[in-house]
Amino acid sequence: MLDQILTFTMSNIQLITTGLIFAAVFLEFVHIGQTSRINRRLKRAGHWLQRYLNAVFREDAYEESEQPETGLEEDVRTSGKSDAKERESVQLSAAKPVKSRQEEEMRVALAHKKQRKEEELLDTVLQEIFD
Repeated sequence: MLDQILTFTMSNIQLITTGLIFAAVFLEFVHIGQTSRINRRLKRAGHWLQRYLNAVFREDAYEESEQPETGLEEDVRTSGKSDAKERESVQLSAAKPVKSRQEEEMRVALAHKKQRKEEELLDTVLQEIFD
């Protein structure tokens, strides 16, 4: 029985080798296709992320150019602190005196809403990257 299997295998060794080579080539093509699909998605996600970051930095630069320069803002910029709450407090203190508590609360609420919107957009972009 073992002799029959060995003789059958030896007589068809070229056919078996050819089949294995074709299987390897097919699997390599599948791998190349999946890699290119993933690369396309990553490229699209990278473009979306770049657009988002450009919009965020352009908006930050626009807001900073509208605000009057004060020594406190320069200290915050030079120290490298980019915490959103510190920027809000600096902008509020640098702006003209707040007329009422309600106006201050509205500004804080708008700042939080803007921050949440930016976080949601970033989450969407990151989800697109990893989907």
